[in-house]
Amino acid sequence: YRMLEVDNRCVVSCFLQMRGLVTSDDVVHSWAIPSASVKADGIPGRINQVSLCFVNSGVFYGQCSELCGVNHSFMPICVEAVSGKVFSEWIMGNHNSNMNSGGSKNRGYFMIVGDVVYWVFSIIYEGVYISAKLYVLWWYYFFEYCVVFPVKFALEGVYSLTSMFFKTCVSLVMWVGWFVSDPVGATVGALVFLGDKIFSVVYFSVTSPMKAFVWLVSKACKVAWFVVNFPLFAFDAWIDVMSSFSNNETKQWIVTHIARNTSEFYRAMVEYYSKK
Repeated sequence: YRMLEVDNRCVVSCFLQMRGLVTSDDVVHSWAIPSASVKADGIPGRINQVSLCFVNSGVFYGQCSELCGVNHSFMPICVEAVSGKVFSEWIMGNHNSNMNSGGSKNRGYFMIVGDVVYWVFSIIYEGVYISAKLYVLWWYYFFEYCVVFPVKFALEGVYSLTSMFFKTCVSLVMWVGWFVSDPVGATVGALVFLGDKIFSVVYFSVTSPMKAFVWLVSKACKVAWFVVNFPLFAFDAWIDVMSSFSNNETKQWIVTHIARNTSEFYRAMVEYYSKK
């Protein structure tokens, strides 16, 4: 009832990098499949391309996503993702239909050569894209760890020291006012405050000497640690970026299936067209 079915579905293969060419004969349209995150504008006189790679089989529906006229709501889109074997059989069946209707026998060879050339250039493009992405991410993490993080740490330190100094000054002014009005009470209060702090430090050092030593060493070495390890931040960021591409099991699984399905598809096509 949603009028999403079409007369001829666009059949694609799962785990196969494919390219779709989108254009228009009349006005501007938009070929969109929301569930597959695909959207390409069809513009008269121009050809746009969209990359398709489905990891799940099924039927994906979409509609024109550009206001194009009175029949805008009657332009459904339907893509059927099938396995590599079914897709190869579908290609062969369409080729046989074209041959029986008077199509050229050499057209299949040109299609295979064109697809192989496109596949090679796609691999080169992916390599350049990943290299550029790694380069940009390296500089991003380098700037974050070696510029932003140290500046943030310095500003937080300055803020903490300034806040502590301001609170100390306010407390000192209040104590001076208290001392002017009641010298004995102010003196006793100051001695009690200092005695409590000294007692807390001594008690902590006596009851937990190891914890006190660790706390003192950690506070003393915190600034020195950040200053000394600036170059290591950039190196660690670069290692993280590199490992994010090699250790991701999901990406590796998808890439492996795409490579295997691509080789099987081209092998089947070459065997089929070599017999024609």
